[in-house]
Amino acid sequence: MTIPSYDQTSPWSIEVFGQRLVGRTLRNTQGVKDIPEEFLVEMPGVKTKGKFGTIVEKYYYGIEPGNQPCSPDFEGAGVELKTNALEKRRNGVAAKERLVLQMIDYDDIIDESFESSCFMMKSRLMMLISNMYQDDINLVDASIVLARLIYFGRLPTTDQQIIREDWNKIAEKIRNGQAHELSGSDTTYLEACTKGIDGSQRVSQPNSDVPAKPRAFALKSGYVTSLVREYLQDDEEVAVVDASLFEEKGFEATIIERFVPFFGHTVDDIEDTLGVSLNHASKSYRSTLARRMLGVSKGKIAEFDRAGISLKTVLVDTKGRPPESMSFPIFRYMGPGSIIEETWGGNDEGGLPEIQRVFEETRFLFLIFQKEIEGVRFKNAMFWSMPKDEIDAFVRPVWERTFSAINDGTLPDLPKQDFNRVCHIRPHAQNRKDTLPTPRNGDQVKKCFWLDRRYVQSQISTVPISSV
Repeated sequence: MTIPSYDQTSPWSIEVFGQRLVGRTLRNTQGVKDIPEEFLVEMPGVKTKGKFGTIVEKYYYGIEPGNQPCSPDFEGAGVELKTNALEKRRNGVAAKERLVLQMIDYDDIIDESFESSCFMMKSRLMMLISNMYQDDINLVDASIVLARLIYFGRLPTTDQQIIREDWNKIAEKIRNGQAHELSGSDTTYLEACTKGIDGSQRVSQPNSDVPAKPRAFALKSGYVTSLVREYLQDDEEVAVVDASLFEEKGFEATIIERFVPFFGHTVDDIEDTLGVSLNHASKSYRSTLARRMLGVSKGKIAEFDRAGISLKTVLVDTKGRPPESMSFPIFRYMGPGSIIEETWGGNDEGGLPEIQRVFEETRFLFLIFQKEIEGVRFKNAMFWSMPKDEIDAFVRPVWERTFSAINDGTLPDLPKQDFNRVCHIRPHAQNRKDTLPTPRNGDQVKKCFWLDRRYVQSQISTVPISSV
């Protein structure tokens, strides 16, 4: 049998060779080298994270680039090879996690510009190969659904501008001696994600004596999902703004500006202005109205999905107080993805608590509505992220107490509203029969993390309430 070949100096040849895999698997598609027996039995999971990429690199393409900081894997072609896993969700195919690109060198980046940066030298042109994740089959038997070259210069102009803005935000923070304060929620599409054996590892940084966590550039999972869906023609999303506005004012200021004309108006007035009639009784009424204010008629906003931005509407009383706490998705007591399989801080093998991921990586857009005698009035809009020190001081103790209570079978010890004034655990279920199994206490009603209404009030009150 003839061994397949390709030109390692040609991006086109590298892509065509990769596309041989689409609709097939690594086991049944001949590569440049035979896959060793030890890799044929590898199963997906935290302990084999990165193995699929290793197989594609070493045995399908037959390269061993060594992950040089500023050099792409196919140096002669300027192409970086990346692999990722996709999974099927209710609303379509999605990236299972962020796409990690390269380590950030804190010492070098402070003297770089975006266009000439190490990041661009390595990631300007990427060959992405995606497989469908299944936890019950060998890695080499995963179906490969996408093999595509991604040119930075051919991305939508808005995407290019946002990624450039993100890189500059990260670089500026490092130049200011704030590498220890970097967070995934700082940026929109490109983030500085933590790397290392465990969450305790620290490295030095320039312009500060404070050690910082090692971090890598990564494309957020929402952004990778949008790329994959576009290439697979699996989803259609609506963009909100164009690149010229981003470049002039920045992403967040551009979004807020869309809401400014509606500040101080009642929801009825806003509907009249927009020429729409919405169901006020619907639970999603205010978020639907918010999307209409942005000019989006469908449920998805392209920039928000790609950036991991969560739109939250807050209804306050006449004194500006939220009447209830803010809920987050329910958690599982046991089994895959449950709290007892998480580790605060995580590591390269995974296990980062979902609630930690939410607060560290999500940027929230709060839209504030206020009850008044004449109806409900739209008062303000603000972007918000929970400060890292507050995550550690308030959310972490709640997660740790929850972990222990579930693991030990002492569910009455779950942190209630008096645990602290920021975060607590309480039910979030349709009824008493809406339950999940626990390791020691049988089936228990579904619960989730909540942000205390007093804390929410303290955060939204940092921005003056707008008026007509």
